[in-house]
Amino acid sequence: MRLITLVAAVFATTSAFAQNVPRDIPGSEFTAGYWAGAAQNDSAGKFLFCHVSIGYSGGETLWLSLYFDDIVTVLLAKPGVTFKTGQAFDAQLMTEVGLPTNGPAEAVDDSYVGMSLTGIDPSIDFLTQGSYLRMLGVGIDQSFDIRGIGGALAQARACVAERGKVGAASVVTVPDMPKMPDLPKNLPKTGSGGGTKPGLGTPAPKPAP
Repeated sequence: MRLITLVAAVFATTSAFAQNVPRDIPGSEFTAGYWAGAAQNDSAGKFLFCHVSIGYSGGETLWLSLYFDDIVTVLLAKPGVTFKTGQAFDAQLMTEVGLPTNGPAEAVDDSYVGMSLTGIDPSIDFLTQGSYLRMLGVGIDQSFDIRGIGGALAQARACVAERGKVGAASVVTVPDMPKMPDLPKNLPKTGSGGGTKPGLGTPAPKPAP
């Protein structure tokens, strides 16, 4: 398991970042129950990833991105839990069944922390084996209701396949600079957290630019 640069570029300056803000590709949006997703590209029109996400009634967010280079990222945010950008953790990702996945996690910004999983298909198998997901070791001691994730990830997988061959790198990696995906600001507002049933939630927290 490894954290790698998964965005089209690591933006070294504020001006460079402003010119490369990820955005949903019009017409690529899809939903699956409380889940919502889309394909994203940068401002130059270069495909970045396909994503699915869900917000929870307590303001928590679960966000997953699928990439051409056969990587899945899983990110969490919870109100009241803050991080330092780049902060590293030894983490475990697990459902209520099967064995956990151990690996490094990293804070995207002061709100989001995530792990990268190698292999889209085995990662989907792992993530869809249970109904609740936890990421231990990152300061968010909570299980997340992921019922319906199978349909959401199936659409995200098809979204990636529509845009090219999985395994053919379409992103720029920067050696020795681990970084999780830069997230857009408009996130879904439905779902639930903490083992409760899905229901209308509150707006998800926004990642820092």
